[in-house]
Amino acid sequence: MRQAQCWKRIALLLAVPMLLILGLGGAEAQAPAAAGKAKVDRLVLGLITPYLDYIRPWINGTADHNIVHDPVFEWLIEVDAETGQYKPWLADSWEMVPDGRAWRVKLHKGVQFHHGHGEFTAKDVVHNHALWCDDTYQGRKDPPSSGYRAGICAVARIEVVHDHEIVMHCKMPCLDMPFYYSSAADVMIFSKAQWDKEGEMAYEAHPAGTGPYIFKEQQLSRYFLYERAPTPHWKHGVVDWKELQMTWTLEEPTRLAQLLAGETHLTEVNKDLIEQLVAKGYKLIRSRGTAQQIEIIFGGLYFGTEDPATGRYTEHGGTTGKLDPKLPWTNKKVRQAMNKAINRDELLRALYKGRVRPMYVHGFYPDLPGWDPTWEKRFPELYGYDVPAAKRLLAEAGYPNGFKAKAFLFPFAGAPELLPLMEAVQTQLREVGIDLELEETDWVANVIPRLRDRKASGYLLAVPPSKKAVEAQIAVFNAGKAFLHQFETDDIYKMWEDLRQMTDPVAVDTQLRKIGNYKFENFEIMPLFDVYIEVVVDPKIIDDWAFSGWDGGDIGHTWLIKACKQERPCVK
Repeated sequence: MRQAQCWKRIALLLAVPMLLILGLGGAEAQAPAAAGKAKVDRLVLGLITPYLDYIRPWINGTADHNIVHDPVFEWLIEVDAETGQYKPWLADSWEMVPDGRAWRVKLHKGVQFHHGHGEFTAKDVVHNHALWCDDTYQGRKDPPSSGYRAGICAVARIEVVHDHEIVMHCKMPCLDMPFYYSSAADVMIFSKAQWDKEGEMAYEAHPAGTGPYIFKEQQLSRYFLYERAPTPHWKHGVVDWKELQMTWTLEEPTRLAQLLAGETHLTEVNKDLIEQLVAKGYKLIRSRGTAQQIEIIFGGLYFGTEDPATGRYTEHGGTTGKLDPKLPWTNKKVRQAMNKAINRDELLRALYKGRVRPMYVHGFYPDLPGWDPTWEKRFPELYGYDVPAAKRLLAEAGYPNGFKAKAFLFPFAGAPELLPLMEAVQTQLREVGIDLELEETDWVANVIPRLRDRKASGYLLAVPPSKKAVEAQIAVFNAGKAFLHQFETDDIYKMWEDLRQMTDPVAVDTQLRKIGNYKFENFEIMPLFDVYIEVVVDPKIIDDWAFSGWDGGDIGHTWLIKACKQERPCVK
């Protein structure tokens, strides 16, 4: 399997010169604009995958899907492109009541929907909340689903004070409401008037948002095309590009060839290729903050028990019968051994070129609640690279000669290093006797269903979870509220339930730290790195792009992609 994978990579690399000879002309072939304006009318982004091909976000919902919504739609709350902090957007302000069970939200006045569907008002917020949270909402054909739905629907009802003020009443304390209704999550605002007039499928054919661009067309699995709105945007004025196109290409050599041939102006490639492109005069742009955590999941850690009375671990067929006690890494010593078999310094140098930071616990960041500074000091002893110690732990666990296992191998948007990463980990684990078979597959078509149904036992997989509120991370990865089912135990579920009843920030911080230490000490994953999203751009066309890394699909704020309007390339 590994040999076949390597030959496939070689064939793709050999194809690059032919692609350049044949030419992929399109974007660069457009006539240049006048001085002081963008040099091309259509900006083309060469991205890895669209994740999902449809627009309605509540169908198999995931914030990874948000990139296709980003040019057209807006959220109540923005994750600021430069600072990563919450800031006003369609909501001018939000204020929590003292008991933490409601939020008073004031809405921006005068914002118009595309296609003449009128002004954004409170009725649109009520409508979008119902699309996610009303199981019998009239006109919606598909039931809503998302790992964030528990947090979105912690808001039980929305009281309309008037057209531009609402009160969001919660079932329980909902301190993270700003996250769940921000651009880091799923609730972008669609038009109620369009729904009433044209029905649900209008959201696919010609959706009406309030953003700087209007949806124009798409070809399934190939591209989404947007055009500049006919009037200046209420907040951003006139954006630089007449059209913006997102194209999707899984094969990295092809994405590289497209950029070199001028068919795209921006793309995602691994850090080796980035360095080569920068040396040729292309420009590296990074997210302004940490965007993802790179980790390896142990498939099959379904320790939690179902409880229909509370809904604990009942999602996606429940946990009963799903745990395989013969799976080697259900033993904590095996998980620790596999961690100690990973030479993170080597991966840091070879794959990430030193441009990442160490990761210690999934879902926890130094600038968010729950962080424990002792993790950094304790990490070398518990997780640090030590082959003799790894072999000793495997022997103590009953595997003196190692064992065989499998790993999913798939590309993922915003993380071009995942494929070579798993190949490197395969080599490192072999040193301690673990024979890892790599299985090429598709994330959406195969991996997600296996994870969702808790049928990923015996597989490792490298994933890049995006930065988000810590409680949301626990809900999605540990409490069964999404398809990941990363590490589920009754203890962690109880701690999460207790957390959701807390309103005191100090108590919340303490409880999150308790959960973090539980995860840390149980070796729930193989934590690797906190990373930035990196894209490489043609500096003759693009000057800069500010995006936080917190955007739901990791990259966002596409209306902030600035044109290079000078004759010389914008290299600084």
